[in-house]
Amino acid sequence: MYDIRANVIDNLLYVILKGNFEQPEAAQLQSKLAKSVAMLKPGFAVITDIRELEPPSAEVRYILLNIMQMYVKSELALEIRIVNQNNPAVAQVFQRISHSLGYSANETFSSAQAQILIDKFLFSQ
Repeated sequence: MYDIRANVIDNLLYVILKGNFEQPEAAQLQSKLAKSVAMLKPGFAVITDIRELEPPSAEVRYILLNIMQMYVKSELALEIRIVNQNNPAVAQVFQRISHSLGYSANETFSSAQAQILIDKFLFSQ
């Protein structure tokens, strides 16, 4: 399951990923994210909540790589990931992918912590 919300006023994308993703759903996610990112300006930020996501398969990891490449090409300024501190496996997968693309996301354990980081980012613009 996923939920995507683009806030064009704050130039911010919210992405929530839950459960076990299979390739068809991940491909659908990629398509919808491409449309959302197209609505944002370069220098946008992303909050990705992966606290309830199961470890992705190799096929899904490839799609995640493509999504993160799209973020980089669209001039992502900041990604904040909300991760499960009791199950770091998924966070490690995401961090490996983003590191391979030359960036590192800020990790937090709650929506409140993520909002503090976003507020600092938005007010520093």
